[in-house]
Amino acid sequence: MKKYIKFVPCLLMTVMLLFTGCGDSKTSLSYTYNVETGDEVVISINTADGYSLSSDVPFTISKDKEELSQGTFITAEYYSAYVNSVKSDDNAKIIDEGTKGKCNYVMWNYNDSEYNYVIMIEGTNTGVLLGNNVSEKSAKECFNRIEISIKE
Repeated sequence: MKKYIKFVPCLLMTVMLLFTGCGDSKTSLSYTYNVETGDEVVISINTADGYSLSSDVPFTISKDKEELSQGTFITAEYYSAYVNSVKSDDNAKIIDEGTKGKCNYVMWNYNDSEYNYVIMIEGTNTGVLLGNNVSEKSAKECFNRIEISIKE
């Protein structure tokens, strides 16, 4: 009986530890891309809910194997050209702009059919152009799931 009394609390503590570890776990996938600018860019994605990232360039962001967004790398010169073009184009509507991590970005669309982000990594000559033809919500979800940085 004494063994049983000692065994039950130990069993309960073990079960509690197992359930505690199952809480808010996140999974991610990262690839390092060697870019023409000479930078090594790391893109990580939160893979929860079936999201994934391809290792090729242009890279794709998919959910359950359905391609949602496609991205490629650009120079700082192209980043500036995109931003200036979008701000002066009457057919383009800026949806959002700001900073995420060490990146500045502008999100816009053309005629509610193409949702794009142009992203500049601070302190580098490298940017990312990310396009999505699905929806504004899909484009934002893909963007919010990725982190872009320079390999140190």
